[in-house]
Amino acid sequence: MSHGISVPGPPTRPGPPHLLGLTEPADRPRTMTENFWAGLLESGWAARLRSGDGRTRFRLHYYGELFDGLIVGDDLPALVYAVPESGQQILLFDGAVHGYDAMFCDTWDGDGLRTRRADRVYVDADGEDTFELVVWVGYNIDWEDERESFVDADDPDSVTLVDGRRLPFEIARHAAFDAISITATNARGRATDAVSEELA
Repeated sequence: MSHGISVPGPPTRPGPPHLLGLTEPADRPRTMTENFWAGLLESGWAARLRSGDGRTRFRLHYYGELFDGLIVGDDLPALVYAVPESGQQILLFDGAVHGYDAMFCDTWDGDGLRTRRADRVYVDADGEDTFELVVWVGYNIDWEDERESFVDADDPDSVTLVDGRRLPFEIARHAAFDAISITATNARGRATDAVSEELA
């Protein structure tokens, strides 16, 4: 998503609940016009990953395979962690849990999901494995207009997921993003999309 950094742009809405407290505002990429960047933020949310101890450079550990440089799932959904030098794992994306389809449409065998191990390390075209990470998620569903189709009839503040779990409406609407992109920028300033998925 980015090829260098310039003008800061704070997120315009809350982002994915699982990243709460682990991000800071992402800057507009130099290669994007202000209008294009504003459009991305209007239809979504973007932020730079920052660990709890203030680190902003990470290795990406993943389960899945690479297709044209992108981390994708195989028979099971992809699983991606950011790991700073301290070794603390931060879950960035689990295709079995995060996004609209995982929450409302798709189901997988639980035993199969438990076999996934994020034991591969992402390496870019420059041979580098440590990056600044910008996460962008898209929100193209009008949750307020469609609220009645999501909430439980007996509890207008709760949503039931495909696996039977219930979530507060306000959490579900931010967790059920319909697209995700994770951009990894190496020490040379080269940016690569490591994850790019439609999730609805």
